[in-house]
Amino acid sequence: MKCPVCKNYALVARELEQNLSSQQCPHCNGCWIGSFQYWKWHETSGKSITESNPPASTEHLVADSTKAKLCPECGHFLRRYSVGHDIEFGLDRCGNCGGMWFDQNEWEVLKCRNLHDDVHNIFSEIWQRQLRDKEHQAAMEAFYKEKFGVDDYQKAMDIKTWLDAHPSKAALRAFLGL
Repeated sequence: MKCPVCKNYALVARELEQNLSSQQCPHCNGCWIGSFQYWKWHETSGKSITESNPPASTEHLVADSTKAKLCPECGHFLRRYSVGHDIEFGLDRCGNCGGMWFDQNEWEVLKCRNLHDDVHNIFSEIWQRQLRDKEHQAAMEAFYKEKFGVDDYQKAMDIKTWLDAHPSKAALRAFLGL
């Protein structure tokens, strides 16, 4: 198998985690995890992975490659998925065989955030829809802050919060002509 980023380098077998086999590029340090390997690891180790707070000093430099990539297993294009949760990089997955490509240190960042055992969820429609909704909400907030100004936006949000929680909100809305 060839590296989907470097194209000319053969991937080398590596155990990424205990019982998780992967293939790593010796040049860019990217890592390929086959679908079968991930699910086998998830079934055997996933339940024993404990959630913990990541160390604050753990910083990994990610070499996120955004160019189009071909699956090293089956040759189909890899699709890029946003991770979210304040993680700026995306993950690549083959829609045909289900294998996943992790650029250098992406797995380590996910592991520090306790997301490495939820990678399969990142590729789900629910996860991606939640990210789109959050991005839309942030864009609307930025739009209204620019339109009204930060102080007036905050006042309007305070009124909205008060109104939404008020027991007579329907009468108040009618009174205000809303």
